[in-house]
Parts: sequence; C-alpha cells; structure tokens
Amino acid sequence: MASYINYQSILNAALGEYQAKGFRLIEKADHFVDLYYCDERVRSFSQTGATITTIHQACLEYLEKGKELWA
Repeated sequence: MASYINYQSILNAALGEYQAKGFRLIEKADHFVDLYYCDERVRSFSQTGATITTIHQACLEYLEKGKELWA
C-alpha cells in the first residue's frame, strides 16, 4: 500500500505508471495543478476537477499525439 507523506506524494501517486514515463504534477496555485512531461507543460487542472481518470487520459493523449508526429 502506498504511503502518503505530503501533498506531493498524493500527486505522484495519482500519476501511477505515468510518473515513470516522465510525467509530473506540480501545484501551480491554491486550486490548480499543472501536468508536465519532462519540462513541457501539458495541461492545467483545477484541483476540484482533476481526477485520476482525467489525469491519465491527458497523459495518454499526449503520448499518442507524439506517436502521430513521428509516424
């Protein structure tokens, strides 16, 4: 079972497998988090609107977009 030490550990856990692929979530302001891939901002989420499903979907869409560019 995951151990949640602070807010950042919760954000990291929300990424799941996408964290190992280079994604990270950074708290931008009191009510927003930004999704990054390496150093590129992918998307912003309101903390009330961000769910694990929407975060994972944004990661997947970003990776799929990259595949299309290289095809």
